Amino acid sequence: MTAEPEPAIANPEQQLAWEKRHRQRAGIAALVGALGLLAFYVLQQVLQRDMPKVSGLETLVRAAKPGDVGALPSLQNAFFEYLDTKTVLVILIGLGGFIGWLGVAWCVGFLGVATRSRLPVFRRFIIYVPIVGGVVLGISVLMSQLGSLQVVSEYLDSNRTVQAATDADNGLIVYARLLYQLGTLLLAVGLVLVALNAMRVGLLTRMLGYIGIASGAMMVLFPLPIVQIFWLGALGFVLLGRWPGGDLPAWATGDAVPWPTPERPPPRQRRGAPAATPAAESGPAPARRKRKKRN
Repeated sequence: MTAEPEPAIANPEQQLAWEKRHRQRAGIAALVGALGLLAFYVLQQVLQRDMPKVSGLETLVRAAKPGDVGALPSLQNAFFEYLDTKTVLVILIGLGGFIGWLGVAWCVGFLGVATRSRLPVFRRFIIYVPIVGGVVLGISVLMSQLGSLQVVSEYLDSNRTVQAATDADNGLIVYARLLYQLGTLLLAVGLVLVALNAMRVGLLTRMLGYIGIASGAMMVLFPLPIVQIFWLGALGFVLLGRWPGGDLPAWATGDAVPWPTPERPPPRQRRGAPAATPAAESGPAPARRKRKKRN
C-alpha cells in the first residue's frame, strides 16, 4: 500500500482569512530580512577593507629561525588591535545577519504554509525546514561575532605571543561554526523545496521560482549573496501585493493556479517540402463552358 497524501486545508475561506492577517507581516519580514542581509555583507566588506594583513614571507622567515617560535611576539598584534577598535562594527555585522536570516525564516515559512494549503502532496514537515534553518543560521552568525570579540579581548590581555595567537579560539566560535553548517544546509534545502512547489501552485512567477531554487542551491555550492537578497526583496513585494502586473491569481482564489507557460509556435516547415495549399471552398466547382468551333 502506498501512503496517501495529506489532505489540503478543508476550508479555503478560513485559509485565505489567515493569509490576509499574516501576509503583510511576512512581506515586511522579507524586506527587513533583505536589508539585514545587505547590511551584513556590506559591513563585512567595510571591516575587511582596512584590516591589517600579515606577510606570508615574513612568517616563513620567522619559522625557519632556530629556537621556540611560540615565544616570539605575534605578527597578528595589529590584526587584533584593529578588531578591538571596531567593536561596534562587529556587533552590527552580527545583528544584520541575525535579523536577515530571521526574516528569511519568517517569509519562507509563511510561503510554505500557503503552498501546502494549495498542494496536498506538500508535507507539513517541509514548512519547518527553512524556519529552523534560518533561525539556526541567524543565531550562529551572531554567536560568531560575539565570540570573535571575546577572543580579541582574551588575546590582548595575554602576553601576545605566537602561541597566544595560535590558541586564540573559544567554544562559542566552535559551536557557532557547527550551527552555521547545519543552518545553511537546512535553509538551502527548504528554499529549494518551498520555491519549487510555490511556483507550481502559482504563488510565485516562474522567474521568482527559479531564482528561489537557485538561491537555495548557491548557499551550498557557491555562495552569491546578491541572489538571496534580490529574491528576498522580490518576495517581499509579492507578499505585499506590490508585484508589477498585479497580484497573482493563486493568492486570491486559495487554489492552485499555475503560472501560464508561453504557447509553443507551430513547427517550421522543412526545407524542400511542398507548401501547404489552402483548403478548397465548400460547394461544387463551376462547370467550364465549351467554346463553339468556328467554320
